[in-house]
Amino acid sequence: MKKRSIPGKSDLEAIRNQILDFACVAHDFRAATDEFLHNGDWIGVFVVEFRDHPKEERLHCEAPSGEHFVRFWLDIEIDTEIWEKKHENILRVASRYDVAVDPAPAEGEGDKRLCRLYSRAWIPSFSQRIFGLTLSNLMECKGAVLSMFSDQPRGHACS
Repeated sequence: MKKRSIPGKSDLEAIRNQILDFACVAHDFRAATDEFLHNGDWIGVFVVEFRDHPKEERLHCEAPSGEHFVRFWLDIEIDTEIWEKKHENILRVASRYDVAVDPAPAEGEGDKRLCRLYSRAWIPSFSQRIFGLTLSNLMECKGAVLSMFSDQPRGHACS
């Protein structure tokens, strides 16, 4: 039986380069931070300006050396009160996109809660197409979650 190889630093560098190659052609895309840790893990943050989306997005990437997945995430800030009322709907919408939601605890009353929308791609099949699909899926999920707050007063729901 053939033994599976575990992705190492060179594999992660190749993936990072594929992300940059794809993204720079398709969007205004630049690295905000990009580092390889001592244990070989790669952590990167990219600033993405989409042609059909007026705001900049910060796309976070993480690929632990030796694991078979690259994790991607986008952040959303949601008022604590709205999170308490609509968190089940938010989780339901995200699950339709196969995206996980990781809400950080609220700091105090009336504060905003940071929610991360997570998705991941399998390293052995990673390609520019997989990255494009993952990024599109995350953006569509974020748009669907944000649309849930369109009935809220401006400036109150989330950013």
